[in-house]
Parts: sequence; C-alpha cells; structure tokens
Amino acid sequence: MARLYAVCALAGVAFGGSAWAQTAPSGALEEIVVTAQKRLENLQSVPLSITTFGSAVLEQKAIENFFDYATKVPNLAFAPTGDGIGTARTVSIRGISGDNVTGFYVDETPLPDSIDPRVLDVDHIEVLRGPQGTLYGARSMGGTVRVITKKANLSDFEATVHGGLSSTDRTDRPNWTGDAVVNIPLVRDRVALRLSAYYDEEAGFFRRSYCTDPATVAVTCLPLSASGVTTVKNIGAVDSYGGAASLTLQLSDSLTITPRVMLQRESYNGFPMGDVVTAPGNGIGYAYGPLYADAVPLPTVMTPTTFTQARWFNVPEGGYDSWGLYSLGLRWKIDVGELISSTAYFDRKVLETEDETDFVWAAITSGACPPQAAWCNPPSPSAISELKDYQRFVQEVRFVSSLSGPMQFVLGGFYSDFHGRLPFASYYPPATVPNLDAELGAQLSPLPDLIFAQDYHTTIKEPALFGEISYQLTDALKLTGGIRWYQVKTTAFGYLEGLATGGGPAIVDGATTTTESGVNPKAQIDYHITPDHMVYGMVAKGFRPGGLVPSTPAGVPGGGSLDCLADLKAIDPNLTLDATRRFKSDSLWNYEIGTKTTWLDRRLTLNAAAFYIKWKDIQQQILLACGFQYRANAGAAESKGGEFELHARPTASLDVSLGVGYQDAKITAASSGGAVSPQQPGSPIYQVPDWTANGAISYTTVLTSAWSLVSGADWSHVGKSFSGNNNPVDPRERAAYDLINARLAFVHGSMEFAVVGKNLSNEVANLGDSRSIAAETPGRPRLFVNPPRTIGIEVRSHF
Repeated sequence: MARLYAVCALAGVAFGGSAWAQTAPSGALEEIVVTAQKRLENLQSVPLSITTFGSAVLEQKAIENFFDYATKVPNLAFAPTGDGIGTARTVSIRGISGDNVTGFYVDETPLPDSIDPRVLDVDHIEVLRGPQGTLYGARSMGGTVRVITKKANLSDFEATVHGGLSSTDRTDRPNWTGDAVVNIPLVRDRVALRLSAYYDEEAGFFRRSYCTDPATVAVTCLPLSASGVTTVKNIGAVDSYGGAASLTLQLSDSLTITPRVMLQRESYNGFPMGDVVTAPGNGIGYAYGPLYADAVPLPTVMTPTTFTQARWFNVPEGGYDSWGLYSLGLRWKIDVGELISSTAYFDRKVLETEDETDFVWAAITSGACPPQAAWCNPPSPSAISELKDYQRFVQEVRFVSSLSGPMQFVLGGFYSDFHGRLPFASYYPPATVPNLDAELGAQLSPLPDLIFAQDYHTTIKEPALFGEISYQLTDALKLTGGIRWYQVKTTAFGYLEGLATGGGPAIVDGATTTTESGVNPKAQIDYHITPDHMVYGMVAKGFRPGGLVPSTPAGVPGGGSLDCLADLKAIDPNLTLDATRRFKSDSLWNYEIGTKTTWLDRRLTLNAAAFYIKWKDIQQQILLACGFQYRANAGAAESKGGEFELHARPTASLDVSLGVGYQDAKITAASSGGAVSPQQPGSPIYQVPDWTANGAISYTTVLTSAWSLVSGADWSHVGKSFSGNNNPVDPRERAAYDLINARLAFVHGSMEFAVVGKNLSNEVANLGDSRSIAAETPGRPRLFVNPPRTIGIEVRSHF
C-alpha cells in the first residue's frame, strides 16, 4: 500500500518572508549567505566546495531528517559502521570513511555524526567538502556538515504549525506528524523568545514471525508449512518528539546573549533491517545457516530477501535514543570586529536490545546438528542490551575581524571535555542465557549463565588554539593561511567478561592515558577573474585523534575459534594483547582546485572542484578469527575526484539544479607500523560510492489572483559501494540506488496545501549491513533499508 502523507497545519513561522514567497517568480537567484569560514559571506565568494539547503528548499523538498538531504549532496555518503541503530551511522565525504572523519555541527556546537536532529526551524544546512581542521578541528578530515538554526526576531511575532497523517508501503496503520514554531518579542527590539516542538509517529514496515509453541520448534516451525508460526506487524515503528527554546537578549546595540535548549527522543519498536535468507523454508530460527546442506552461499550483491524477521521466539528488539543540547552564545561587536563565545553541554543516552538466540545457539552447537533433524538441544530465548551514555562540554571563544585594510583574521581558542560510555558501550544488563551453564556442563564465568558483559568508560580532553589570516594583495587576488594547535588526552578503563571472552575471571583494563599533540595547517589562494568568476586553489591537512580500545581477550589457548592470541600472532609474531589497546591519530593532505561562477545576470551559477587526497596510517578495525576486533593504524589510501553543481532560473517561474560527484577512493598500502589491513592495495575504501548525483526542478504557475501552484520533483543517485562490517576480507557489495520524489503545492496567501511523494519508484536500497550488537548470525545478514514509497498531502500556515 502506498504511503498517504497528509499534513494538517495550524499555525506557523514566517521565514523572513514565507518559503513560497522566497521562491516565487523574482528573476535572479537569491543570494545565499553562509558562515563556513566563521564569518558571514556570500556562498559564491567562499573558496570552498559547499552544498547548501536554505529554509525554502528544505520545505519544498519535504526534508525532515538526515537521509532526506544527505542523498542530495555530491560526494557525501553514509553507512552503519557501529553496533545497533542510534550510534551506528557514520558519514563520509570525498572517500574519507570511518568513525569520526566528518564533523557535524548544530550551530556552533560539534556533535557526533550519528546524530539526526529533526529538520525544524532551520535557517540552512551547509555541507563543506574537504578537511576543515583549521577552524573546526579534529574529526573534520573529509568535511563538515553544519545545521544552522533560525535566530529570534526581536521585532515581530511569528508562528507556524504543521501536522500530518501518513501511510507507508507494507504497513498496516497510518503515520502522523506535527510541529510548531513560535517567535514572541517580549521586549521589542531587546528580548525575544523562540519556541519549536514536534511529534512524529511512523509505522513499521517490517514483521516478526516466531514459533507459536517453541516446544514443537523442530516439527511445526522448520518445515515449509507455517501452521506453527505467529506473525507480529508494525516492527520498526518509530515515535519521536522534541523541541527547542531560545531566548535572545539584546543587552545593547553591540552585545547579544542567547541561551538555548534543544531536546529530542526517538523510541523504536524493532530495527529497520531486512534479512538475507539463503535457504528454502520460512526462515524460522537458524534454518538458513551453515547447518543445512541446502543452504546456498551468500549473494555477491546483498539485497534483502524478506521484510519478515523470522525468529524462534518473540524476543522484542529496539530501544531509544535521547539527547539534550544546552548552549549559551555571546556576541560582542566593536569597531574592528566581533568577539564570539559559544558554551555548550551535550548529554546523550542510547539503550538498545537485540535478539541473540540464534547467534548463541549457533555458536554453542557449532553446526553439529544434522540437517532437518530435531535439535540437539532446543535454544533458550535470550537478548543482549547495549547502553551508550555520554556527555560533552565544549567552549569556544574567537574574534572575527572587520578591518578596513586588506587584512582580515579569525583567532580563537577551543576546549572540549568528553566523558562516558562511547565509543565503547556498556552491555547492561549483562547478557545471559537461561540454562547455559547446564548446557555446557560447567559454570565458566563468575556470573551464572553469562554470555557477555562489558563496561568501558572514556574521557577525552581537547584544548586547541586556531587562527586564519587572509590578505587581499589586489582587488582580485587574496591569500589565506591557517593553523591549529591541538592536544588530545584520552583516559579509559573498564572490564569485559563472559563465555564470549573465553570464560574465567573478568578482563580488567586499568585506567590508561594517552596524549597526542600537533599542528594542522592550511594554505589557500583565490582569484576573481571578474566579480562573478572566481578560481581558487587549496592545500589543507586533516586529522583524526587516536585513542584507546578495550583489551582483546586472549581466549582459551588451543581453543580454536576462541584463541585470539594465536590470531594476533598469525598477523604479527611480535604483536601483544596490550598493544591492541592503543591506536594513533591518522592524517591526510587534501590538494584542491575549484571555480565558482555566476552567469546570465545572476540567473545561473556553475561551481566545480577537483581534489586529490593522500591518507596515511589509517585507523582500521582488524577483525580476528576469534570474533573480536581491535583498532590499528594500518596502511594508506588515495582519493581523487571532483564535484560539479549547477543552479539556474531560466525564467522567473522555473528553477533547475543539478549536482554530480565522483570519488575514486582506493587503498595504496596494506600495512604500516606492523599492522596489516584486511584491505589490499587497489581495493576500494569501504562504504564509499563511486558516483553520486542529484537533480531537481521546480515550476511556479499562477492559477488565479489568489492561488498559485508550485510543482517540483527531485532525483538522487548513489553508486555502488562495499561494506567490510562483517567480512573485511571479502567485502559485501551494496548496489547503486536511485530515489525519486515529487511535490505539488497549492499556495493561498499564508496557507500552503501540498501533495507529497517520496521514493516514488519504491526502491529498496541496501544502506549497509548491520554489525549487530551481539554478532552477525552466520548465514543471516541483516541489512539497513530505506523507507518505502511515500505519497500524501501537506498543509502549512504562516502568521
């Protein structure tokens, strides 16, 4: 069934003129102002490769979340590379893939790139390609994504309310959404309060099947007959809500203070993953794993074979992701510039649970049961839970000059204090399996029936000093240089224990500290051939901090698959278990040339850039045969390619855009510093598509003196890529996919009624294979997929 996306609006906020007024026939393209270089500048004058989405575009394309806009950015990719759902996603730009390689900001605050703030009351979104380490610091190796929220209007009352009702393919119930924004001047021109809130309820498009009577699992669940199977619908449903409140205090003509609170919570009933089933049968239990002779090898190109998650038992999966951002901004303007202070505290908690029944049973039996026979011992239902709970305090102070001469500068200081259970989580409560010790004939761990337990705490302190100075040599030629001094001090401690670690006493990692420091430079030149035609060149370095990971368990010497020490010695005879706890920073150099041009009396912009990146000492996960992994600096890579973006308004009513990105990201060396990567020279970097492209068209038709129609459609293409999450030696291919969306909006004064369609071709895209919280069940990969086709209506009102 197609998704009905009906939206009822009640009251709304004007966006400096309503969204449709901004894009109504007006001749030239609107000027886009960005803050990519931490000062207000026209997009076309900034010598960087940038994609932007203004508030009008965000509304017109019905962009609500990260997926909606990320698929529309050249050379941006994303994939799950971690455990679970909430913190699994990472973002790559220009082929630089992995954890902590892309900066993600809400206003002035750096946040983890797995976060997905609701696109509500957003002024614009900026995607900066290329390393931004000088101004944005660590974790911006490939680029930076910035979500810039709207600021309070000190003079006028504004409001918007927007709501919706929807239905999705393969669901059995409707969805609905609603949001509101209000701006209230409390003291005209001096104090204003801005509030926003939303609630969103999305039905699940998966099902879970399980044995009605587990005692007869071998008789009624495994044959093709499904008479003994119960099916639960609405799996993967997501309920989310949140909001923000900010108070703008204009204490004087030169001093502004802005305290702000932003909160969001998502709860999900199950995971949005399709199974890949490779054997006949209904898929209950472990029927499609290596235990059966009729199982076939996994396909080379991974696509979901079913949207029914077939399991032995009805073990609910899912969890919640809850976070809060508390910030205080200060701006003090003087004759020669502006002093800006940003103070922020971020608090996040993610708790998720996954069914581990199949995996545990498969690991214990090791495939000893004969095909299509009664089980050696029926499994016991069990689940594993993962808690990620962390906080971060960030303070940045900078001065942005506005001098009358040829020189301008940005100088500042930065401090960050992170602490909590990330990137390594707490498995709480400890994962146990009923009757496990009885099955094994012994209690191998101090805690009865224990499969796995872990609690690991990390503290990261980061002071930094940074600056960029530009000098206008002539009216056309400008030189810019920048540098950042940084220090990263990491302390970690924790423990892990259970059958998965080989049993025996807990493995305890005492508090250990590592410290790294260095400088991150940048040099840039731009030349205006004419005021509307600029070329530029840039050389910039990017870096990612090193750190600490939990110890790799030795396992049981001579214990086959649990002998991790033997696996380490097979990689390098000199490698020790203690050495696997530490990894160093990695870095890259980006060499770039580009152009930004405006044509036809500002009705057409053409921007393009080409880049070459050399990346060394890559932080990579080394997966051992025993099932554990560690992080090491292994190998080197190169990425080269470019981006092209066109935006045109041929007539006052017609708006057209096109974007294309190409990235050839390859491994050039497999080893460095004694560590050996599973990726060999010439192999593609994981999770990186070769081609990305997007196009959009919008046309405004005046129907009557009171009504107009704004019609639009957009298309996105993401090329094929490879995932090494579960099999780094033989990575799995993710096929290319295309998305088509459309929107017809009828506008009457401050009201807008729209018909919306998303994923009109009903494309099922493999967004990445899950690493799973426990571990992938052999023979049953789980793939993240995109939402199915969405069709419906919207209504929005502005006051």
